[in-house]
Amino acid sequence: MKFFLIAGEPSGDQHAAALITAIRKIDPEAQFAFFGGEQMEAAAEVKAVVPLSDLAFMGFSQLVTKASRIRENFRRCHEAILSFEPDVLVPVDYGGFNLRMIRWAKRQDLRVVYYIPPKTWAWMPGRTGRLARYTNRVLVTLPFEEPFFRQRGVHAVYVGNPVAEQLEPARTLNKELLRENLGLDEAKVIALLPGSRHQELLDMLPVMAGIIDYFPDYQFVIAAHDRFTDDQIREFAGKSNLLIIRGKTHELLAIADAALVTSGTATLETALLGTPQIVCYRTAPTSYLIARMLIQVRHISLVNLILEEACVPELIQGDLTDKKLRQELLRILEDQDYRNRMLLGYDRLKGILGRASSSETAARWVVDTAKGLY
Repeated sequence: MKFFLIAGEPSGDQHAAALITAIRKIDPEAQFAFFGGEQMEAAAEVKAVVPLSDLAFMGFSQLVTKASRIRENFRRCHEAILSFEPDVLVPVDYGGFNLRMIRWAKRQDLRVVYYIPPKTWAWMPGRTGRLARYTNRVLVTLPFEEPFFRQRGVHAVYVGNPVAEQLEPARTLNKELLRENLGLDEAKVIALLPGSRHQELLDMLPVMAGIIDYFPDYQFVIAAHDRFTDDQIREFAGKSNLLIIRGKTHELLAIADAALVTSGTATLETALLGTPQIVCYRTAPTSYLIARMLIQVRHISLVNLILEEACVPELIQGDLTDKKLRQELLRILEDQDYRNRMLLGYDRLKGILGRASSSETAARWVVDTAKGLY
């Protein structure tokens, strides 16, 4: 059978790669084409139709400035799908692009299984209708999403959370060995996860790195994406003496005493690895004002959303200052009761998410849909 996947961000690339691997276990003869990144290429053993570097954008203002490239990506995607003739189309996250693609796919009479749908429960809930109209099945990875979508006519199924699945290896490794493999000394570690997109680094890294000098007894380590050089990262941060690691974010989080994390999937990864964190978010003022008008939820971090309480602190836009970030980090490091309450919240989070293999469960739904069973 033939599968066409669309992932537009590093996290989607990771989840889609795990899905491809699971599909190949069920169907060793499976053929793949996709928009995505290096992890998908490795899993499928074919090159992406369009690479990840041409797909990742952040915020409303960037969507305007990159409009011509986005239109070109739609055209290329249409052509690639028609040429490949897949048995099923599998959008993975990346809602701004994929919600338009599934409407087009419906007109082509294609089967569609959406894996990790856009967070319409958080903002622009009217988009949920597109999932109901244009998909055969929607595979959700947050427990509260299944009832939300089902109540609105979407054929949604909770398949487990891929983040929990992917973190198993890092949970069981020896911390001293991890520290040695990362090339870190005995000083306590603060992990910085500023994000993987260019605009995120511009917005987040200067303020994260700005508090380093206030904590001389700690080593601050940045988890960097391969698309940026060390020199670029140091330039964004405004500091030359930064420790930078690549491809070992989970290992870094597993040994860190605390983490400063840009809002997104990384907040969930940090919690599941048991690292106290501060969730940070800042974007262009125009993007933020528009988002404020559209967002329907009280929290921005997945941890707080799933637990339905403020387990981890969130510093958003104007609240993300050197002073407030410094104060929150000091509280996490020195207030043991506060730290323990956060860790107890993490334990509840793990129980809510469960231990199902998300990629294997999702793969079965995708393959069965490709066979025409749904």
